[in-house]
Amino acid sequence: MRALAARVALRLLVVAALAAAFVAGPAPSAFAHAGLESSDPAAGLSVSSSPNAIVLTFAENPDPALSLVRLLDADGKTVPGVSAVTAVAGEPLALQATLAQPLRTGVYTVNWRSVSAEDGHVEGGAFAFGVGVTPAPGSEKTVELLHTSPGASGLSAAGRWLLYAGLALLVGAASTCLLVLGGGVPAGGAILLRVAAVLAIAGLCATVWAERALVGAPSLLPLFQTPEGKDLLALGVALVVCIGAVACVDLWSARWSLVFLGAAGAAAVLVHVLAGHADAVSSWRVVNVAVQWVHMTGIGVWIGGLLWLLLGIRGMAKADRAAAVGAFSRVATVTLVVVLATGVARGMVEVGSLGNLFGTSYGITLLAKVALVVALVALGALNHFRAVPALGRGADVRSFTLSSRGELVVAAAVLAATALLSGLAPA
Repeated sequence: MRALAARVALRLLVVAALAAAFVAGPAPSAFAHAGLESSDPAAGLSVSSSPNAIVLTFAENPDPALSLVRLLDADGKTVPGVSAVTAVAGEPLALQATLAQPLRTGVYTVNWRSVSAEDGHVEGGAFAFGVGVTPAPGSEKTVELLHTSPGASGLSAAGRWLLYAGLALLVGAASTCLLVLGGGVPAGGAILLRVAAVLAIAGLCATVWAERALVGAPSLLPLFQTPEGKDLLALGVALVVCIGAVACVDLWSARWSLVFLGAAGAAAVLVHVLAGHADAVSSWRVVNVAVQWVHMTGIGVWIGGLLWLLLGIRGMAKADRAAAVGAFSRVATVTLVVVLATGVARGMVEVGSLGNLFGTSYGITLLAKVALVVALVALGALNHFRAVPALGRGADVRSFTLSSRGELVVAAAVLAATALLSGLAPA
C-alpha cells in the first residue's frame, strides 16, 4: 500500500512539474474572444473632421455576415446612411461600416455586436467619439442590436453538456472494453452505446438551434454558410461516423470494431476542439488544440470508462471482478495524471493571470470546476486505496459500486462546468 501511495504521489509531482514548466515557458500570444481591441475613430476621443468609415478591430476574426454596427447621434437617434459592416482587405481582424454623408459636429455612439468566425461566440458593446468636440464620460447611447431569448445561452450550455456526455461514453466504451474487459462488450452494452449516440446527437441539435438564435441567423441555412455553422456541420459528420461505429460494434462485437469506435469518438472530440477556444489565433495554436484534445479524450477514458466498468463487472466472479477493477484502476491513474496536467495547462492559457481567476466570470467558473475536480479526485482516491484493494481480498463489491456512482454524479457536474466554460470568453 505504501509503495502504491508513493507511486501516485510521484505521478502527482510530475503533474505539478509539467504545469510549472508550461507556465514558466514562453507565453503564448494573447487572445480574448471576439472582443473589441481598437477602433477608428478611437473611443472617447475627438476627430477634427468627419470620418469616411468606422473601423473596428477585434481580438479574433469576426464574421462580417453576422456582426452588426449602428451609429447613434447625441439624442440616441440612428444616423442614416451607415452601411452594413464589411471586411477590411488585408486585415482579417477588422470590420468597417462606411458613411454615405459627412457627420456634423457633435457626439456619436457606435453600438457594435460581433460574432467570432472561430467559435461563433458573441460579444457586444458601445463607445462614444466626437466630431469637433470631446465626448463626456458616460455619454454613450446604447441600444439592443439584436434581441435573443434569455434561454438561448442555457440551451447552448445544455447542448454542450449532452454532447460531452455522449462522446465520453463512446470513448470510454472503447477504452474500457479493450483494456479492461478483454475486448468484449458487456451485457447491456449495446443499449448504452445507443444512449451515448442519442445524447451526442441531441446535444448537437440543441447547440445548433441555440447558435442560430445567438448569432442572429434568420434560419439554419444562413447559419450553415458561416464559418461557425460549417464547424457544426463538420461535427455532425463526425457524429454520423460515430453512429456507424456503434452499428459496427452492434453487428460485429470484436476488437477492430471497438478500435473503430474509439477512433471515431476521439475524432469527433477533435472536430469539436477545432471549433472552440483552443483553435483561436495564437503562436501556440497547434499545442493548444493538441492539449485540449488530449484533455477531453482523457476525460472520456476516465469518466466514461468508469460507467462501462460498472456495467461490465455485474455478474462477474469475485476473482474476475477484482482483476477487472484493478486493471481499470491502473488505466484511470495514468489517465488522471494526463487529465490534470492538460487541464492545468489549458486553464493557465485561458485565464492568463491570477487576478483573472478571481475577477472574471470565466475564472470564477473555472474555480468551481476545480473544486468539483478535487472532489472527484478524492472519491477516486478512496476507491483506489480502499475499495480496490478490498475487492482483491474478496470483499463485497457494494462499497466500490456506491463510491463509483458518487464519482459519476460529481463527474456529471464537472462536465456541466466545462460546458459553461466553453460558452464564456476566456479571461
